[in-house]
Amino acid sequence: MKQQRTESRRAEREQLSQMRDGALMAITTNPDLYARFLVLQADNIGLSTGNIALSLSQMKDPTKIGTTDFWHKQGRYVMDEEMSKGATVFVPPRNTNFRGYLMGSYYDVSQTTGRPLKETEPLAEGSDRMNAAFAALLDTAPVGFIENTGLDVPVRYNERECILEINTEYSTGQVFAALATEISFARLHDRGMNRDYDRGAFQLNAESVGFMVCRRFGVDCPLPDAAGVQQFYNYYTPDERSKSLDLMRQTARNMGDTVERGIQPRQQEHTASRGSNNRQYGRR
Repeated sequence: MKQQRTESRRAEREQLSQMRDGALMAITTNPDLYARFLVLQADNIGLSTGNIALSLSQMKDPTKIGTTDFWHKQGRYVMDEEMSKGATVFVPPRNTNFRGYLMGSYYDVSQTTGRPLKETEPLAEGSDRMNAAFAALLDTAPVGFIENTGLDVPVRYNERECILEINTEYSTGQVFAALATEISFARLHDRGMNRDYDRGAFQLNAESVGFMVCRRFGVDCPLPDAAGVQQFYNYYTPDERSKSLDLMRQTARNMGDTVERGIQPRQQEHTASRGSNNRQYGRR
């Protein structure tokens, strides 16, 4: 009997893995679905790409999602009538001695009730939080930067010189949004160590990271043009697609976490001052 249960659970996990792979294939084939995925991932940056894909394929219009434990920590509870309507996903076991993942459920905020969710305050132009956020974001750059008011865009990664060029004639919000994307280009270029680097080929990746960072802090940033998503991922296996998407998520999360730390009240004065100096003088 125990062996039968074990085999049954193994078969269920395998079926869920196949569902996840199919969802990832669909996301990296359909531009509209990719855009929906990107928004959901940005709003749930701590959740794995695979579970976001599974949620998107099983829920009608998910927004903020999580396990029952997650919602309990937010002071919210899944409504009784919704308990059987969650999206089946992979979750870590509570027993740390158990290896691998188990199957669990995610629920959308619309399926819960309780304390109102705490909304992140958008970064406002000219505020100390915006200046501190800008400085913190700049600290995530793998290369130096200079001021160039002759640019026709707020920021541009110069791959020949391996440097970020910033046009300070634009607003801080515009520079922040462009910087999040251009830092991604710089990371992908890896100071020329990435022999496969091509700005056009990596544009979707870089713009996707930039979008997720900006959305986290309420900074205006358009969704990337995903028209070429199928071509980009054409020769990728489902596992490679998952790793590529999750690398974008991790990059956006790490950049966002740095910004988050920078705008904490105790850090604002220091980082905002540094950001002002950075924009005025630049560094190489």
